[in-house]
Amino acid sequence: MGRLSPRRALAAFALGGVLWLLWPWLRPRLWPATGSPWLVVLDGYHRLDHALDRQGQTGEPLLLITCPNTGQPTRSQLSQRAVRPTLQVILEGYDTATQAAALANWLSGRDQQGLPSPRQIMLVSDAHHFPRAAVAAQIAVGGRGSQVIPLVASRVSSPDPGLHWPVWRDALRLQLWRLSGSTGARFNAAKLEQKIEACFSR
Repeated sequence: MGRLSPRRALAAFALGGVLWLLWPWLRPRLWPATGSPWLVVLDGYHRLDHALDRQGQTGEPLLLITCPNTGQPTRSQLSQRAVRPTLQVILEGYDTATQAAALANWLSGRDQQGLPSPRQIMLVSDAHHFPRAAVAAQIAVGGRGSQVIPLVASRVSSPDPGLHWPVWRDALRLQLWRLSGSTGARFNAAKLEQKIEACFSR
């Protein structure tokens, strides 16, 4: 069996790289997850109110990913828990990229319990937070067959004009996370320290 020429080897390597980068979008289309859809909220506040209102109508289970200093969910929101379906809270992540990684880790934990990944993740956020949040979440969970569907909680802020730098930045951070397990937050140690202090310090 002959060896590949350098040109063909390079082409095969490039194709493999492209497939790897696009896998979070390809897997849900080719082999979608089989679990029931979940609502997922980042941070909380009016986003969580919006998700709770939707949950009251649709009955979908709800996951909140936030940090302790947000004070979310509030007592008022928690008081609805007894009459609501599932409301889970994860106190992890201090920015969009690390919250997306926390979402993926939550799915990994479900997998270890023998629970299927949701076929759809309805990501609740604001118009100005999309498409950045949706891209980051899709890269984080798409490899498990979950499709991220943005649900806009508020249109007070104007929508993103497109794939500008914050979108590419978080996409690169999540691809790095897929490769190394790190979102690269430590590359900017000063900013990382500020975010951790704002999120977790009392």
